Amino acid sequence: MGSPTDLHLHEQILLLALRDRKGTPESGSGYARLAMGGAILAELALSGRVGVEEGRRARVEVVGGAGLPGDEILAEAFALVGDRKRRQSAAEWVQTFSRLGSLQQRTALGLCRRGILRSTESRVLLVFNRKAYPTVDPGPETELVARLREAVTGDGDVDPAVGVVVSLAYATDLLEINLGRKLVRSRTRRIKDIVGGKRLAAGGRAAGPGREAVRTAVRAVQGAVIDAVVATLDEEVERTIEDLRRFGGRRF
Repeated sequence: MGSPTDLHLHEQILLLALRDRKGTPESGSGYARLAMGGAILAELALSGRVGVEEGRRARVEVVGGAGLPGDEILAEAFALVGDRKRRQSAAEWVQTFSRLGSLQQRTALGLCRRGILRSTESRVLLVFNRKAYPTVDPGPETELVARLREAVTGDGDVDPAVGVVVSLAYATDLLEINLGRKLVRSRTRRIKDIVGGKRLAAGGRAAGPGREAVRTAVRAVQGAVIDAVVATLDEEVERTIEDLRRFGGRRF
C-alpha cells in the first residue's frame, strides 16, 4: 500500500485528520467525520454504483446492476442506499454515512492492517481508555498531501478523486491543517474552481459515470458537507444559548 491512489477516499480523509506521531485528531478537525461521510458517498458515485441527481436536493439512487464494493464500510453504505424505500438527498446520506458505527475506528483499523497506522491504547485520568493510531508508514500520507498541494498550486485539470478530497478537506478545514493557511488563502480562487467542478479531468477513478455525472456528484457532496457543517454549528449555538439560559436563570 504505497500510494494514496490505493486508498479509499474516507481513508485519505482520516489520514489528513490524525496527528502523525500521537495518532489523535488534529486540532480543528472536528468535522472530519462529516468529510468521511461525504467521501463515502463520493466514492460510490465515482465508481458508478450510485447516481446523484442535479439540483438542490440532489437525490441519490443505486445504479442497476452495480456490484457490491469490496470494502466493508463502502459495502455497508451501498446496502443502506439500496434498502431505503424513499430516495434521500446527498445531504441526508452524508449525515447517515458519517454516523456509521465506529466509522473512524474501523477505518483506522483497516489502515493498521495495511501497516500504515498502528493501534495504541492508554488510560486518561485513570478512568477512560483512549485509543490512538500513530503513523507507522508515512509514505501514503506524504504522497497524498503532495498530490493535494500539486492540485491547489497547479493550473490544469485534476483527477476527480483528488478533486473530491480537495473539496471535502477545504469544507472541513483539513486543507489548511495540512497545507497551511497562507497557501490555501492565496489559492482560494483555484480551490473554488476545483470545488465547483470546473477543473475536473475526464477519466481517472471516475471512469464509470460520465464527466457531467461526476461533476454533479462532486458538487452535491461538497454542498452536502457544507450544509452538514452549518447545521452542526447551528445546533452547537442553540445548545450554548440553552446552557446560558439555565446557568443565568434568565431569558435571552
